[in-house]
Amino acid sequence: MEYTWIFDLDNTLHDVQKKIFPVINQKINQYISKVVKINLTEANGLRQKYWCQYGATLEGLIKHHKINPTKFLEETHTLINFEKLVVPMLDLIKVLSSINGQKILYTNAPRNYANKVLKICQIEDYFDGLFSIEDSNFRAKPSAISMEFFLKKYKIKKAYFVDDVKENLETANQFGLSTIWLTNEEESPSYIDKKISKLSDLITN
Repeated sequence: MEYTWIFDLDNTLHDVQKKIFPVINQKINQYISKVVKINLTEANGLRQKYWCQYGATLEGLIKHHKINPTKFLEETHTLINFEKLVVPMLDLIKVLSSINGQKILYTNAPRNYANKVLKICQIEDYFDGLFSIEDSNFRAKPSAISMEFFLKKYKIKKAYFVDDVKENLETANQFGLSTIWLTNEEESPSYIDKKISKLSDLITN
């Protein structure tokens, strides 16, 4: 049986820390401030708290503030000069073109955002499927419910899962997937099968 390759998007296929995340985080803070009626400093703290607690700020906002997820995603991920904010990982196309097997994107990001990133990076043709936050009914990784939705949809039995967030890989390990952690962290949790410091290590190691 041929292995499927599962890839995260943000900070795995493109570097979000340099440009795009600061913009999105600011928009999320503004949204939280407006809807929850708190100042921007408090909104920033709440955004980070929910991200740490649930894997995505959105899930905390749904659970505790009953926000409309579709409206939230549209407001926070509609960006001016989108193409100037995307920074593809080094050798991205070379890596994806060198890997055999089905490739599926599994992201906590909304579908429209993910499709735009793939197009800007010129890698949309390398993927056989895209599983976005909408596909899991807004349940974000590392949720086991999200993982179960994903695996059932694509009928995945064997797969390598590449992600920069170790908690997502811990859930993947519980479902029997092989885990590859893209990181510069020193720790090596037992549920991580392989660590890489850059994406191109997938084809050089």
